[in-house]
Amino acid sequence: LLLVQGAAGYSVGLADIIRKAMGKKIAEKMRGQREEFVARASQRGLTSEDATRIFDLIEPFAGYAFNKAHSACYALIAYQTAYLKANFPAEYMSAVMSVYKDAQDKVPAAVAECQRMGINVLPPSVNQSQLGFTIEETQGGKGSTIRFGLGAIKNVGQGAVESIISARDAQGPFRSIDDFCRRVDLRAINKRVFESLIKC
Repeated sequence: LLLVQGAAGYSVGLADIIRKAMGKKIAEKMRGQREEFVARASQRGLTSEDATRIFDLIEPFAGYAFNKAHSACYALIAYQTAYLKANFPAEYMSAVMSVYKDAQDKVPAAVAECQRMGINVLPPSVNQSQLGFTIEETQGGKGSTIRFGLGAIKNVGQGAVESIISARDAQGPFRSIDDFCRRVDLRAINKRVFESLIKC
């Protein structure tokens, strides 16, 4: 607001038109203000080239702009997540993948990021995986690895995973596919779920 008031002599009311165009991301309304801004700025001693250049700097904000309070909040979240990723990398990446377990495009990108960071991601296992991604200590206690969550497998829903975990908790690890079929609730695990589990 202060820029258009100072450079082009807009009143508070007229400057608010530009503020609304930016706040509501109305690019057409911003474009409509170009001639008005250049004409007013020229009357205040700016060349039309300088006025146009200033407006060219302002105009993109109609596509993406928000206030300082939002910027501060985003900066704080960025700082906190960067801290967690730097100091608790396996825990952070495990949480990220658990949040995005239903997004088929984001999990592979997160697994690739784990590999880049030197974090091992173990494949899903009906005997060890949980619904989400979990941390497992490696043998010898050197570093952590992430176990792929059953809930991130395509076509395997939460009900099926709960049935698997419930049967496993009640009678221990599954010894074979026959043992698995006998112990899980087949109302929750259909042919499609079996096929997806076998493939992965």
